[in-house]
Amino acid sequence: MTAGRVLSGTGASDGIAIGPAHLLVPPVVVVEREISRDLVPSEVARLVAAVASTDEQLALLSVGLEAGHLHEGHLLLEAHRMMLRDDQIVGAARRLIESDEIAAEWAVRRVIDAIAATFGRMEDPYLRERGADIEAIGDRLLRTLLGLPEVLANHAPAPGTIGVGSILSPIDALHLPRSGMVGFAAERGGKTSHASIILRALEIPFVVGVRGLIAAVHPGGRLVVDGSLGDVIVNPDGDTIALYEQRRGRQRSRLEALKSRVTGPAASRDGVRIELSANIEAPSEVSGALEFGAESVGLFRTELLYLDRPELPSEEEQFQDAVAVLTALGGRTATFRTLDIGGEKLPLAVAVPGGANPSLGVRAMRFAFRRPDIFRTQLRALYRASAVGPLRIMFPLISGISELDEAQRLCAATAKELAREGAAFDRNLPIGVMIETPSAALSTDHLAESSSFFSIGTNDLIQYTFAADRENEDVAHLYHPLHPAILRLLKSAIDGASGARKPISICGDMAGDPAFTWVLLGLGLRSLSMSPRLIPAVRSIISASRLDEMEALAAHALTLRSETAVEDLVLGVMRERFPLELASAESRPISSS
Repeated sequence: MTAGRVLSGTGASDGIAIGPAHLLVPPVVVVEREISRDLVPSEVARLVAAVASTDEQLALLSVGLEAGHLHEGHLLLEAHRMMLRDDQIVGAARRLIESDEIAAEWAVRRVIDAIAATFGRMEDPYLRERGADIEAIGDRLLRTLLGLPEVLANHAPAPGTIGVGSILSPIDALHLPRSGMVGFAAERGGKTSHASIILRALEIPFVVGVRGLIAAVHPGGRLVVDGSLGDVIVNPDGDTIALYEQRRGRQRSRLEALKSRVTGPAASRDGVRIELSANIEAPSEVSGALEFGAESVGLFRTELLYLDRPELPSEEEQFQDAVAVLTALGGRTATFRTLDIGGEKLPLAVAVPGGANPSLGVRAMRFAFRRPDIFRTQLRALYRASAVGPLRIMFPLISGISELDEAQRLCAATAKELAREGAAFDRNLPIGVMIETPSAALSTDHLAESSSFFSIGTNDLIQYTFAADRENEDVAHLYHPLHPAILRLLKSAIDGASGARKPISICGDMAGDPAFTWVLLGLGLRSLSMSPRLIPAVRSIISASRLDEMEALAAHALTLRSETAVEDLVLGVMRERFPLELASAESRPISSS
């Protein structure tokens, strides 16, 4: 079907790119060089000078990104600068020079490799991918030490080319638009890497984890990168290129058709108003979200500032990050989920036992209660930012009323402290709960007494309901969003919130799947938050539907006994009524939503 060699990886940023390959220079190769004792002081001085020079380079890049309103890129580089100055890297390299009498570049290589290996052994994919940041810092420092050019400065790529490398560093990802590259493929990396986050924000197709990529690709050879399906086609023939050009054209046409189909607030044919919001994790994603029709930010993930650095982010950093989001929204509401980390997904500056099963251990609010100092700093930043624009705070993984009461107590103490200091903040700041556990879904009526709003996180709710890790391929077959048990939990949560007259939305992956739109609205939801690119398809379905037909489908689904029966019913109706909208989501399997 596709002439040419097909290499499979993981789609990290949607879209299709077609063009000649541009191979990035490989990581710096360091020769193992010993030095005499009398040269140790000069070699240490050489290391110190290289660190200072590298820091200056990063500082200049950081200022440029801030001026260009790439706020998270600026924060990322500032985090890299802190890592560069950390004793774990520079101090360790200096000690190796002095103890083993080796050249500075060999010392740096040994230290970086050791730290990266530690990250590589970690089970959590998000934390494992933070090793790429360490490697990026090491590579830049080594290039400075050896007088080598930057990766994208050596043989600058021609516009329209596709980058190929062993891994894409976050810094190089920030340079891609300026380089003229239209896509990228890498042998290593993951969907949660900083490079992936940046390329998604820039809407540049990206495929990671492509084994044998560099060996299969020749400079200038034709490539197709399918960031939606995770495929890289090497040396495609003319028919294959035409096929992918058609697919790319259809994708763009579908998206444009869906974006232009409805204007103004989303509403059903019979006038039922539905709020459509965006899930984002970086300030630069706001403008794109608004272009796709988001009315607000329904979920801002705050973890990005924490998980890639040896020092915790300051209150001021977190305040500025929140302000950047609110400013870009121009008066629209942003819901900030407080820190959702735990198990192995922890800041490098913090050590907390993960337990035998990190997903069921100290994470999210459980971590916040164990480290109230970290939680208090984040709360202070968010409360202060609430003076700039409409802001809501949402607690992740609340399992019952006792946890919510404790979280509210910490919020009240923070507000009292800021009031004593004379700081400006919203005195009526809405505080909400993310419904991610069956216990919370079954007790929203109780939680409503102390909560301003709710948002259902279906990813974890489904995982915990079936006791099946969604990252574990051996039990992936148990992960069914349309299982009767999930529909009943959703109905319980929605009815409990509605009975208490508290707003409830959904921000898990189910919200953005057009196949589920009727079921979710038929169950009683009136607010959906999703990845921005999915908004047009969901919006189009809403505008062409009546509430009574959505409620009828949901009611019928609730009477069925198996996930297979529910899926046959729902998908049968939705595929017949909305082929264009479901085609726009063709690359996302139902079972992984």
